[in-house]
Amino acid sequence: MLQTAVQSTRTAVAGNVVEKMYDEAYTLLLESRSYLMYVAPGLKQNMEPQDKLFVTYHATRLTARLLEIISWLLAQKAVLRGEMTLAESRQGGFTISQDSVCAFDASEECGSIPNGLRGLLSRSKSLYERLGRLDSMLEAKVS
Repeated sequence: MLQTAVQSTRTAVAGNVVEKMYDEAYTLLLESRSYLMYVAPGLKQNMEPQDKLFVTYHATRLTARLLEIISWLLAQKAVLRGEMTLAESRQGGFTISQDSVCAFDASEECGSIPNGLRGLLSRSKSLYERLGRLDSMLEAKVS
């Protein structure tokens, strides 16, 4: 009985954590979409070609990072709802990869990146790193 209550409490806490992180990620996704659709094009008009390419590179990295974040969070929500097992969530690309596209790149802090994009990159980096730590804990639990 006590073990069931403890497990139920853990699941509720995990659900709250995942929901809060999902809300944060979704907000960041919407802000990024607005920035990339409406602000970035105007800023890039006055840039040199190499700066445009640099900004586009980081915008693509932001998008890839957000895709991985949202994918991971949706998989965790599915686990909490019983729609997939934890082991299944570890397969099929639902992990935080820490690959070179999504992991932090020191050039994200470069002065030639517009402040808005730099802020989005910084916030996504913070969330990505937190999810990476959670993902590592889940990997240890499955192994």
